[in-house]
Amino acid sequence: METLYRVLEIINWVCIGLTTIGLVWQLIFIIFSFLKPKHFKKANKQNRFAIIIPAHNEAEVVGRTVKELLTKQDYPRELYDVFVCADNCTDDTAKIAREAGAIVYERFESDPKKKRAAFPIKLLMEKIFEEHDHYDAFIKFDADNLACPDYINRMNDALEDGCEIARAYEASTNFGQNVWTSVSACYYVRDSRIACNFRERAHMNSMLSGAGMMVSAKVIREIGGWDAMGGIDDAEFAVRRMLENRKCHYVADAVVYEDQPSTFKDTFNRNSRMGHALNLLFWSKGFKLLGKTFTKFNISYFDMFCQLMFVPISLLCCIWFPAYYIFYFLVHFIQCFGVEIIPSLYSVGWGGTSAAALVNLGFMIIYVLGVFYLIYTFQSFVAVYTDRKKLGLEKSLKPAYPGIFLSAIFMVIYAIAVSIGICTKPKWNKIKRNVIEEKPEAK
Repeated sequence: METLYRVLEIINWVCIGLTTIGLVWQLIFIIFSFLKPKHFKKANKQNRFAIIIPAHNEAEVVGRTVKELLTKQDYPRELYDVFVCADNCTDDTAKIAREAGAIVYERFESDPKKKRAAFPIKLLMEKIFEEHDHYDAFIKFDADNLACPDYINRMNDALEDGCEIARAYEASTNFGQNVWTSVSACYYVRDSRIACNFRERAHMNSMLSGAGMMVSAKVIREIGGWDAMGGIDDAEFAVRRMLENRKCHYVADAVVYEDQPSTFKDTFNRNSRMGHALNLLFWSKGFKLLGKTFTKFNISYFDMFCQLMFVPISLLCCIWFPAYYIFYFLVHFIQCFGVEIIPSLYSVGWGGTSAAALVNLGFMIIYVLGVFYLIYTFQSFVAVYTDRKKLGLEKSLKPAYPGIFLSAIFMVIYAIAVSIGICTKPKWNKIKRNVIEEKPEAK
């Protein structure tokens, strides 16, 4: 029994070390949260953009998204077009997108393995190269995304400044709708303003997000077309390009507003699907990133490795730590009654070593949970407060309060959802769309 206890103790310290890596990065982000966003210089040349939107049964929202892109961008209309792939739709997505002004392709696929967003993205790029080969870059939006009026201008500035791959600042159209939209919105705002901002200022790579990501046509030609065909195509694309020594930038002034899930079920299901796909990506590409850390002597690879490692670490936290500390508690609790399960612990009743171990365990749990809560709460507050004008919250932060004060709890729920996603194979379920009449204007 003593040997088992010691072995488990060693394993636990290893697990603590792995999880500490993630918290250290979060502390670094806090330390450098004062860094001002990078603003790319105004471009002299205006490039041509193909905006692509993969859409599966998005009749509720795709029309407005297309119309806003075509009518509310401060960019010459003749220099960009919107392309929609109505992917295996059973509603009027294709018809509504055409009426709104998009160039529409329809795709029907019976193979379940090919019913992922990566396939309509690949199709759209292939069709554009075949039939409309005069664009300098692609911008990908989801069907529910709305962009700030100078979105294309800001991406054009980045492209002309040498950024061939870039992600946007992610905000929300329904920040204050309820608790779930608030915590989801704060998650993406925190990631954009704190994490991505630090990475861009430190000349590191950012993980791509499918909402508003930009990639030059030159890159797509060089790699032979869209090649990220997994369940989380944007992250896979970022990792593949990083392994090719390409840089993924963050453009703070290009703001995209996304409809956040408004129920616990939709939030949980989305995170489970992401967790399943990210876990596969970690085991297929993660250790290649770790290897590049040492061959290229570039910490950016290690950072990307840590971002992916969060997924298996979530499973570790949800399974190992509860199981180990229940075992630890029971051993010392029983020994407090004078039963010597492990004699070398020298437990002597309720005043002995085991009693002290239980007290220390209690203090440790309170300390760890407290630090965890403060880190994510502080990050969320700084991110929202700093960008309150950009988020349309300059008059009041009230819509963000649930997201700020529940950020840490959301991360626990996120970890549980991710863990379930790892252990199962979640199916795609349609998320309830919230048709919002107005979005905040970036300022």
